[in-house]
Amino acid sequence: MTTEIGQIHLHLPAGLERRAGRIGRLLGESLAQGEAPVAGRIDHVAVGPLRIDTRQSDRIIAEQIAGSVRTAIGRRQGG
Repeated sequence: MTTEIGQIHLHLPAGLERRAGRIGRLLGESLAQGEAPVAGRIDHVAVGPLRIDTRQSDRIIAEQIAGSVRTAIGRRQGG
């Protein structure tokens, strides 16, 4: 199954401006690695606000966000 992400609007806490591009790329990679949670199209999923520890690595932050996205998609689909 193929997963396509058209757009991600990511709002990060102050202080992460220089890390935002890498976190966004890692988020996309993390979401693409797993199985697509559902078949079909989802036009919009809202996640957050999330508590982010800015001392964590970019990868950990991205994976935390990806986990929340997957959870939101599951709720949206009734799973």
